[in-house]
Amino acid sequence: MKNVITIIVTSLLFSCGFMTPAKQYAGVSLGETDIAVIQSYVGIPFSDEYHATITGYTKIESNGSDEEKNFGLPGFTDYPSEIHVLPGEYEVQVYCFKGFSSHRPKKTLTLQAGQTYLLKCDVRNNQAFIDVN
Repeated sequence: MKNVITIIVTSLLFSCGFMTPAKQYAGVSLGETDIAVIQSYVGIPFSDEYHATITGYTKIESNGSDEEKNFGLPGFTDYPSEIHVLPGEYEVQVYCFKGFSSHRPKKTLTLQAGQTYLLKCDVRNNQAFIDVN
């Protein structure tokens, strides 16, 4: 039974890490200098660090018409490991997991065009935080 769980967890980790970047804006694809890239951190399998996957975001608009997008179900492989968005303010939701421990923190970010933001999970005193590199 332990081997089956190990195989499933490994498959999920590798699947999350190799998903195609997800374009999150309408129209033609823009170049890297015109968009912001958000990447989630998937570390070494079976290590002591938390892995992160992007579960959704809310684009915060000044007129109050915020745009919300959610991806997949926790524990499955349909989370993107990278999303491409237009510059602006976003609240990003992340699923942080390690073994059987998981957290779902959020963080508000002001994203600039031409920048890449790597999201890593940091868990202290059973509280999850999102570090941005």
